[in-house]
Amino acid sequence: MKTIDNPGLSRLLMIITAVFILMNYGCALDDGADQKELTLDIYVDDTGKAFVTGYAEEIDGLSFLETSQYEYENDTDRLYAITNSLTWKKGDEWSIRFATEAYYDEYHTTFYLPADVKLVKIDGSEDLEYLISASNASFVVEFYGYEVERPTTAISYQQPLMSAETNEPPVYPPISAAVLILVLLAVIAAVTIRTKRDTEPGQETAGQDRPTDEIKEEIEITDEMAAVMETLTEREKSVLDALIDHRGRMTQAEIRYETEIPKSSLTGIIISLERRKIVTKKEWGRTNVIEISERFRSGRKED
Repeated sequence: MKTIDNPGLSRLLMIITAVFILMNYGCALDDGADQKELTLDIYVDDTGKAFVTGYAEEIDGLSFLETSQYEYENDTDRLYAITNSLTWKKGDEWSIRFATEAYYDEYHTTFYLPADVKLVKIDGSEDLEYLISASNASFVVEFYGYEVERPTTAISYQQPLMSAETNEPPVYPPISAAVLILVLLAVIAAVTIRTKRDTEPGQETAGQDRPTDEIKEEIEITDEMAAVMETLTEREKSVLDALIDHRGRMTQAEIRYETEIPKSSLTGIIISLERRKIVTKKEWGRTNVIEISERFRSGRKED
């Protein structure tokens, strides 16, 4: 083996080796880092004021908070904010723009608009997808994406014009206002009683009943259900199999623990199953309760 007699060259090689080791060590740390998530619900009233609630593991990238009233709970990552900075009006057209200055492994924002708006345009960053739905209570636009850098969403819409005879704004359905009031009441309650942070199965808040403790009947797979399951991907089927084994109801954290599907992938799978009315989803603390839908149990086809 030939040795290097040049001291300067030896030191240079040692430095290069050390840098290489540190770079690889840093990559290893990054690979093991927790995923960064943003999940927000944004309720917009007919005056353009927005109420924002949800979870943000960091708020440094949320520039709209600089001109908003907000509260952020460091122990639960829960965010509450009231702001006028997300909306503006030009003529009879309203616009909402929600931009962030950060990277997210999982991104999910849902906008709730007055029920009688007329949609003009929806824009989102290249890596984002969106869903639209409507009911008597609100018009809903839901954006979601994975591994997105500085995601931006924008919605343009029109509201009914003011009455020419009375020069007064139109009367909006009382349900829409009631929804906002209920959300505000929930904020007051949450400020007083700290919202629990979701943990792995078996670590729920003491004294709080688990939503999956209710005894339900075993699920019998009908021919219609089996036919639908044949159309699912392997991961979708594994989620449904887990639900069937647990009598049709589990928390999202329990499903992730049992199926070992990554959190970001599981969210997309549940959204897909929910869109096809195979499962339903309800918020519970820092997680969701996922339940096999009555439509799927009864074997009814999608609308």
